Amino acid sequence: MKNSVLLLAFLISFVCTSIGWANKPVGTTLRASGATSVVRLDNIFSQRKDDPVFWQDTIKTGAASRMEIRFSDNTMLYLGDHSSLQIDELVYQPNKPGKAFFTLSQGVFRMVSGALNKMDGSTFTLQTPLATIGIRGTDFWGHQTADKLTMALLDDGELRITSGKETIVLTNPLEAVVIEKGKNTVNVFTLTPEQVAQAKKTIE
Repeated sequence: MKNSVLLLAFLISFVCTSIGWANKPVGTTLRASGATSVVRLDNIFSQRKDDPVFWQDTIKTGAASRMEIRFSDNTMLYLGDHSSLQIDELVYQPNKPGKAFFTLSQGVFRMVSGALNKMDGSTFTLQTPLATIGIRGTDFWGHQTADKLTMALLDDGELRITSGKETIVLTNPLEAVVIEKGKNTVNVFTLTPEQVAQAKKTIE
């Protein structure tokens, strides 16, 4: 009987701790204009400036919309029109290896890495319909449409992009790649200043 009581107390403590961890915000919305929302526990909520962002939220924007989010490790996320990104996992504690996994279903974004991505042993992954991107300490931009993914490295760091059996690694600032559905050939090219300015306008 005593063992059963101790087990029950342990389970209650574990569940409460898990719920508390799951309900802890992982980020804050710094900017929200136009049609901005989150899907949370199958419910849709309008998302405005200063609203928190939670683990497993799906962040969405509509036409002529922008959103800017700062995560707990100071990673910055900027979303443009018609975008949908889910926070699958974000585990961060200062000075300890962490893990982040996001899924971009569609849209345009820019991300600037924070402390988690610069810590040895941490992993940061972005999944899209056409590729899996491993991220290491950088500023990068991307655009996912129904049949094409464009990824560009804007600063120092590394993007390891795996699509099918092919892996492309971007390590030089302004390197970019376009991956098209059904096509195997992938070429790396360098963005022109005009292309960089055009990309940044999509999320400003």
